[in-house]
Amino acid sequence: MSQSRFLISHTRPSIRKGLLVAAAALLAVQISSFGHASAVSAATASATVSVDGVIQTGWTTATIKGATFLPAKSFAAAIGATVKWDQATKTTILTQGSRSVKLAANSNNAIVNGKSVALSAATQWKDGVLWVPAKVIGEQFGAKVTWDGATSTLTIAPRLHPFVSNGKQGYVNVFGEVAIPAKYDETNGFSEGLAIVTKYGNSGYINASGKSVIPVQYTQAYDFSDGLALVEKNGKAAYINARGETVLTPAYDEAFDFSGGLALVRTGDKFGYIDHSGKEVIPLQFEDAFYFSGGLAAVQIEGKYGYIDTTGKVVIPAVYQHAFDFSEGLGLVQAEGADGEGSFGYVNAKGELAIPASYAQGFVFSEGVAAVANEGVFSYVNRKGETVLSTKYADVGDFHDGLAYFEEDGKYGFINKKGDVAIKAQYDSVEPFDNGLARVINGTEAKLIDVQGKVVADAAAPAIEVPAPAEAQAAK
Repeated sequence: MSQSRFLISHTRPSIRKGLLVAAAALLAVQISSFGHASAVSAATASATVSVDGVIQTGWTTATIKGATFLPAKSFAAAIGATVKWDQATKTTILTQGSRSVKLAANSNNAIVNGKSVALSAATQWKDGVLWVPAKVIGEQFGAKVTWDGATSTLTIAPRLHPFVSNGKQGYVNVFGEVAIPAKYDETNGFSEGLAIVTKYGNSGYINASGKSVIPVQYTQAYDFSDGLALVEKNGKAAYINARGETVLTPAYDEAFDFSGGLALVRTGDKFGYIDHSGKEVIPLQFEDAFYFSGGLAAVQIEGKYGYIDTTGKVVIPAVYQHAFDFSEGLGLVQAEGADGEGSFGYVNAKGELAIPASYAQGFVFSEGVAAVANEGVFSYVNRKGETVLSTKYADVGDFHDGLAYFEEDGKYGFINKKGDVAIKAQYDSVEPFDNGLARVINGTEAKLIDVQGKVVADAAAPAIEVPAPAEAQAAK
């Protein structure tokens, strides 16, 4: 039932990952934020800033000519870069690993790795602080920066990826440049600003600048989710916060990640949920249960699957042969079939079959579409159930970064949303794109490629046999 944290998974799986735990007292939860911005002029605008999924406190933004700005120090902290003032050239230098960006005040030019680059928005000097256009400078570091006007939220994703060099692992940016040197035995992707790294069999956490935030000490460690991470040390499991403080020691046979403010727990053959204080808010009563997504979680009651909300109320009756995570407002379900092999469809939050259960295979929604199959050939449907892309392939994946894998003649490549082959089928195995890069495997050799198909770095080869991509997805 447990899932290796080092098998890269770019969508939350429909299987759980957890730790067997020993009974102990429950402690209060304290969640730490990523960091703090320096004080700036009160004349600037206020907006929410999210870094790698964590809402920041005390950060200030400014809007100038439609672009969102951050103080250089705040921006650097968000992507894991350092800031240095060069007195001789009167410039500010932001450095992340082997990449440096030199910025002058009130200039729409930057020196990136020694080369002049034109910027679509100029830096601003205000009250003794250099302000940088977050999206424009973020692109120079390979970070993804987006602005949501509806919620006034600036979202920053550093986009660092594990790579391999001389038998050790570190992190590269989307250009393949070293951001954090390869000095670890194993690495994992970043989640909520922290990544699991392993040395000599034990694991700890580093931040995007490569600084050890929680020392290597755990025999098992899992990604941060909802501000907490599940770890094991000396045979005992616990939840820790981003400062490495133990905040919960669950008294259950097995505990799992937090999602939607609740963590799945199991004792014997019954599942329930606890909150961040350790309170059992949904009693152990389900035969099977999964993570919350979109405010709902799939559970099994008397052999059938339905959905509950965060209060434990059954909001979609348990009438399905199987149910999967909600994604983009719809949940993938498998209806009961007379032959035991039910068809797949999609329910909305009201429990209505928004897309009839008429497919032999189905995948969760991603980037506005879902892959479905009948008679062994896949197509993609939108949220109305309309076919928006037909393919000739018997094996495809979800869209991520605008690309989805496909299989042809035993090899894997990637198609775009028009169905055109963007990266030809040439790999034994592939993983979905995630934040600009994908891991591809031929034999025992693994590489990281960008969305153009260019190899940017060596990747860790799988330690165990990698399943065919379709088998690694839900909806079997």
